Amino acid sequence: MSETKKPLDAAMATEPSNLAHGELLYMMHELSRLISTYFDNAMEPHNLTHSQWWALMHISENEGQTQSDLARIMQMGRAATSKLLERLEAKGWIERRPDKADQRVLRIHLKEGSIPIFGVMQTEGVVQFNKLLKDVSEEHELAALGTLRKIKANAERAIKAQSAPGH
Repeated sequence: MSETKKPLDAAMATEPSNLAHGELLYMMHELSRLISTYFDNAMEPHNLTHSQWWALMHISENEGQTQSDLARIMQMGRAATSKLLERLEAKGWIERRPDKADQRVLRIHLKEGSIPIFGVMQTEGVVQFNKLLKDVSEEHELAALGTLRKIKANAERAIKAQSAPGH
């Protein structure tokens, strides 16, 4: 397809800015995949799977969230999320506690045993930052961060509106 347009390019060609928008969002998705793959490889010697480090990151950002919340965020089924949490509990990294208002609901909390693995993740993260942000100025990094925050807020609003009654 060297001389012809790619199917997506042709479909979006009616609006020139759509091609750039599409490339931006595709690039963000690809970058996310590459970052995850790189970090997965770094965590493998520490016997930490993608799902485990990803869950730990979400739990640390939203300690006390429910299993259902974590399943939704990670786009996993509730049964698969429960198995993942069982493995994290067996390693002594998290605990599930009943909600004070509704004993049927379990809330996820980090345990002190997770501190060493977060140390490993932080160390590997710094190595990753240094490699992936090489030759990116602080000014460009901050500008990109600001833009990504706006895109994320727009995406969150769009998803909320999409799931609103009557949409």
